[in-house]
Amino acid sequence: MPKEIVSEEEVTLPRVKKLLSQRAKVGELSFQQNITLEHASGFSKMAPAVADKLLVRLIKNFKLSRAQAVQVVNIAPTTPEEMRTILDARSTDLNDEQIAEIVEIVKKIVS
Repeated sequence: MPKEIVSEEEVTLPRVKKLLSQRAKVGELSFQQNITLEHASGFSKMAPAVADKLLVRLIKNFKLSRAQAVQVVNIAPTTPEEMRTILDARSTDLNDEQIAEIVEIVKKIVS
């Protein structure tokens, strides 16, 4: 019997990794959860707490949507060009300086 979805929210890869790792300690993961944990472990570029802080900062300071901020955290762009590919120019008001600032913030966190 399918489970009822109570709520839905975009989550960063570091958060997914943490949640599934905690769940694995308590019980067995399903096939899909194991694959998801493997993917999140391979592609997470920062600690969950750092990712959460960056997510809040991107939403608050740069007025990104939660979905956009999650993608920035997940991909961790290191060049303005990478950043522009994540953000649709029509859906954001960021200028070149702000894009460069976000890239620098991400670089400091990832390195």
